[in-house]
Amino acid sequence: MLADEFFLVAWDTTGSGRPRLHGHGVALGLAGALIGELVMDNRVAVRGAHLNPVDRRQVGESVSDRVITDMLASPQHTDVRTWLAYLAQRSVDDVSGRLLNAGFLRKEAPKLLKSRQSRYFSEDFGRAVWPATRLRMALVRGQPMTPSDMALIALVDACGMTDIVVDDPAERRTAHRYLTTVLAAMPPPLSDLAKHLGAAVGDAVLTYRT
Repeated sequence: MLADEFFLVAWDTTGSGRPRLHGHGVALGLAGALIGELVMDNRVAVRGAHLNPVDRRQVGESVSDRVITDMLASPQHTDVRTWLAYLAQRSVDDVSGRLLNAGFLRKEAPKLLKSRQSRYFSEDFGRAVWPATRLRMALVRGQPMTPSDMALIALVDACGMTDIVVDDPAERRTAHRYLTTVLAAMPPPLSDLAKHLGAAVGDAVLTYRT
């Protein structure tokens, strides 16, 4: 799922077990990916700065169903940034929990009292590195992307992590040139979502640095 793959890009589950981006940025990115899952499943519509559920049925997956239930219970809140901030409060726990329940991750609680961040390690190296590897190959080789990968790279780029995916500086110019083409072809709902995610992460970065 989109949020699971975003987690595997944003979190170093095959090394340090720590996030590759500051904690709030990862949480916002995961929140955006959770919304993106529902957009791609035609359960939620994003138009400009607003989102609305368009299908009241349950998805059949606990994390997505909880998001839909919350949105239906608060129809007065339609601002994308509001939902990003709200879902970011639990997105790391929700998505890591989904991966833990699937037996894909192992969680290591912080050993120091001053550290609040748990570490997560993958139980399957190949699957853990595949989302980032797949995106890098597509960007560097100019390969067509599936709608899911287009959504994933848009969210990854909105969080400023494209150069984490394309870790070879010699490949970055080519990758960024093709990424521009990919983003220009994004469906408006996902493009709008990525734009507001990028703004939210940008604000979070300023707060984090100050």
